[in-house]
Amino acid sequence: MQPRRALLLLLAASLAARLLLAAQGGQYFFGDEERYHRGLDLYRALAEARWADARGLLALPEHAAFVWLGALLGPLQQLGAWSGGQGDWTQPAHIYASAPWAAALLGLFSTGCLWLVHRLALAAGADEPAAFAAALLAACSNTLFYFSRHLLPYDAALGAWLGGLLLATRPGTRAQLLSGLLTGLTFHLYNGYWFLVPVGGLWWWLRRREAGAAPLMWAAGAAAGLGLPLLVGTLAGGAFYWTVLRDFSGTVKQGLFAEGWSLPWEYLWHAEGWWGVLVAVGLAVAMVRGRAQLPRHVVHALACAAALYLLLVLASTVAQKFVIYGRTVRPLVPLFCLAAGWAAVHLTAARPVWRLPLAAVAALAAVTMFLPHYLRVFPRDFEQRMLADFGMTKRTLEFSGSIYRPLALPVTRPDLLLVNAQFLYPLRGRLPAPDGEVLFALDHPLAHPPFQYEGHTPRERALLRAGPLEMKLVRPADPAAWPDHLPVPLAFGDADRPDGLDRGRPQP
Repeated sequence: MQPRRALLLLLAASLAARLLLAAQGGQYFFGDEERYHRGLDLYRALAEARWADARGLLALPEHAAFVWLGALLGPLQQLGAWSGGQGDWTQPAHIYASAPWAAALLGLFSTGCLWLVHRLALAAGADEPAAFAAALLAACSNTLFYFSRHLLPYDAALGAWLGGLLLATRPGTRAQLLSGLLTGLTFHLYNGYWFLVPVGGLWWWLRRREAGAAPLMWAAGAAAGLGLPLLVGTLAGGAFYWTVLRDFSGTVKQGLFAEGWSLPWEYLWHAEGWWGVLVAVGLAVAMVRGRAQLPRHVVHALACAAALYLLLVLASTVAQKFVIYGRTVRPLVPLFCLAAGWAAVHLTAARPVWRLPLAAVAALAAVTMFLPHYLRVFPRDFEQRMLADFGMTKRTLEFSGSIYRPLALPVTRPDLLLVNAQFLYPLRGRLPAPDGEVLFALDHPLAHPPFQYEGHTPRERALLRAGPLEMKLVRPADPAAWPDHLPVPLAFGDADRPDGLDRGRPQP
């Protein structure tokens, strides 16, 4: 098959997989997804000429460029919502119901990252088979797949960064300026990717001879990418903007600083499993065998991966400034794919006939890892299904200490109990399961181990894994023993600290 046709088929299959996943629902599971909704609010405010509201939204610094992106995608989402009878956005329920359309649009960025890996590999010096192998490995990565159903900024930010790396390989001042601009904007698409700006600078420095040295242009572009959202925010909010930005920068502390050096590898093991280990071993073997002819782009990719990991460790375990999450680790994967794509071609150079079976193994691994995501039901969808079938029930959790989301409607079925139908965070301890008849039960999404690396501590992960983790509808043996509303915790601690407190969470 021609290389271009093979790449198009790979991208088409990857996009179809992401669109299907988006259609399955699951949006608004993570709290950060509400920031996409802020973009929709900005779109509506601008469309309705509510300038004061728009200014207030522009004065909020958290992932500001992602809010702008949400405003740009809003008209397309609403257009898709009209086809499903949900285009009247004066009704908030219609906006939330059209979330799969938003996830489908964001899925374009996820698929675009795969194309960028291919283009980056070619531009950096890989041949066509190695570039396709890199794109195939990225397409088969669970880490780069399962977030695509959620309204999160990670893929848009990763795409901007990869685009910056690609432009950094091209000569000319315009390409260098745009490279710096995209690299700087990466931070404002997702503030948690602050470390990608210096790593992008390292990639430019390593590639400067191939692209032609233009340090002032790249630096000017990066300054513009970093500075433009700051300027907009300052004009909109003044001192308020900088106060919120300062406070927001100190919130990346949900977890433990001490595991910053180990969490990336533990997370990748749970996300990629045996396939990830096989790829890592293949890369190591190829590097040993081909150390005398190791391509420059492989050396550069691994150098950037090492620098990225070092920055994460320094910021977490050493400086104790930022906690590491699973989402923080994702940019390592495209860099590893660039190197592993070369390794796959190098190891099969003597017997190219093995390449097709290896591609089939990669596809099998992808199917094995991706399929459970299509069967997964999230709390919001579970709750809506139970509400439609049974009415508003009482609620409870099998964990103490979690932030409770109060009921929005009066209880109409006091004889029924909805259990664990929300995001479970933070966790103090595990409570006994309610005594009664289980009418319906599904695995909670947090039973999927990679989700447990988005802020939970090792002790909390142990609690989640201590027994079955399910969302349930229960007919309790004694309905009167369960109140209509759970108490809202005012403060919560964490036993991972010697003093029982978690430095990253509110305290009395």
